[in-house]
Amino acid sequence: MSSFLVVILMMMGVAFYIVTERKGLGMMQLRQGPNKVSLKGVLQPVADGVKLFTKEVGVPYSASKVMYLLGPFICFFCAYSFWLIFPSSYSYLSLEMGLLFFLCVSAFSVYGVFLVGWVCDSRYAFLGAMRAVAQSISYEVFLSTCLFCPVLLVGTFDLVEVRTFSFLNLIIGQELLLLWIISILAETNRAPFDFVEGESELVAGYNVEFGGVGFALLALAEYSNMVFMSMLTTILFLSSLTWIGVAGDVLMGVILVLISYFVVWVRGVVPRFRYDLLMKLCWQVLLPISLSIFIFYLCLLVDIDML
Repeated sequence: MSSFLVVILMMMGVAFYIVTERKGLGMMQLRQGPNKVSLKGVLQPVADGVKLFTKEVGVPYSASKVMYLLGPFICFFCAYSFWLIFPSSYSYLSLEMGLLFFLCVSAFSVYGVFLVGWVCDSRYAFLGAMRAVAQSISYEVFLSTCLFCPVLLVGTFDLVEVRTFSFLNLIIGQELLLLWIISILAETNRAPFDFVEGESELVAGYNVEFGGVGFALLALAEYSNMVFMSMLTTILFLSSLTWIGVAGDVLMGVILVLISYFVVWVRGVVPRFRYDLLMKLCWQVLLPISLSIFIFYLCLLVDIDML
């Protein structure tokens, strides 16, 4: 029941996070964001949700209706399955292999993205899906290497225990935190690595043929991934004082919101990369650095065990 409640609350929070991004980008670019619906546009997500979920579902002529709707559902299901491992102080469900569960579901979600781009029979959507699959698989390796470094120090895959001892990761691994932020920006297809959308050449990427409920599910999945990655960043590096009762949960929520807005800020100020440079950055720069740090953590752990 507690996990179901977390998923519902996150779904509502993600809807308002979309409006926060639109208003934040408006402030950064000296223009108006959503400001017509209710007071200062606060209820804009309610209006967007009613509009999207009441629109007629239009399926391309050459697409299978079942497969057409299955792709967004897989993306949505994977994105909100992450929240089953949310380490609340009062959660009755604690997965001992929570981080491995995260890696498995993250790898499986690539199939949903590929299906979304392939089933609608559009060359632009297919190109966006190919970009997304290549980018996700490449940066999955880099992200996993960064993730295993804190796990080595804490000695567990359980997020509840990782949350308790994250001060070790913050003291030793400031450079690892920087690499982790780069990896989550690339893994969630955010600027400056948002080549999946590619407004200048692909219009909207793999979801270009989707509208109504399909587009709503894809948008909720994408922004839920961003919020979850912000939560995971908080737990891995910044949650040393957030594991004590309700006050700790509230403090973790505040840090989560700040990191989520940092992602919005990056989109507003950093120009887009080039795709070939993105892949080169992963395989020739970031992955060797992360592997070197991983070996350093292994040596550090061996020295501690010898002591």
